[in-house]
Amino acid sequence: MKRLFFNERLILFAVLLNAIVIFALYFPSQHDNPWLLGLDYFFILFFLLEVIVKISVLKPKAYFANPWNQFDFFVIMGSLPVLFTAFFDIPDTTILILLRLFRLVRLVRFLRFIPNVEQVMQGLGRALKSSVLVLGALFFLNLLFAMVTCHFYAETAPQYFGDPLVSFYSIFQMFTLEGWNDIPNAITLNSASPLRVGMTRLYFGTVVLLGGIFGIGLANAIFVDEMTMDNNRELERKVDALTHEIRELRRDLTADH
Repeated sequence: MKRLFFNERLILFAVLLNAIVIFALYFPSQHDNPWLLGLDYFFILFFLLEVIVKISVLKPKAYFANPWNQFDFFVIMGSLPVLFTAFFDIPDTTILILLRLFRLVRLVRFLRFIPNVEQVMQGLGRALKSSVLVLGALFFLNLLFAMVTCHFYAETAPQYFGDPLVSFYSIFQMFTLEGWNDIPNAITLNSASPLRVGMTRLYFGTVVLLGGIFGIGLANAIFVDEMTMDNNRELERKVDALTHEIRELRRDLTADH
């Protein structure tokens, strides 16, 4: 029994099967399929038994020292109320939706079986920390452009800039280069003033240039650089070691002469 639940391949296989069952359950025709629901309940009990066995073997202190074990425990405990749906008629309310969300979160357990996932998560954490300043600046720039654009174009294009929230979303859409050309064209379509058309295109071109190209591009560059820092450090160590060996070889050759 202990070997069963400490077999990583078996647990991975169970997670994958559970993913297939959850995938099938989200088809409208299969929502209430008793066989699929029974399999889903079985996997909840299986993973619960896994938690119980590991805690009994490793002891609580050692078990919860592992972040992945903490995550597994939280997800499984959150999934247990789903079993109540097998015995009680729970209306389709927010509570039931939350229970279904925990069913989906169980699929995240697959991440723990990805090779070097700890290194990936560390890189992701560094990338998020390094990107906070840039993301904050982008948010402020988005808000600034949203207010300015709402002031000048709220009446001309209310579907895009009718209020600050709609304007904020439209500017963010342009930052991502989605519809960056359609929005200015919709504004200038019925404009009879060439000067207004030119100023509108110049303004929105500036929005795209600052937010979409420079802003988003800078955020992506910082994010990717931090994510690949481990690889760069490993390469630097190899280069330093090679440089050291070359110096030692030169010293030996010089000594021989």
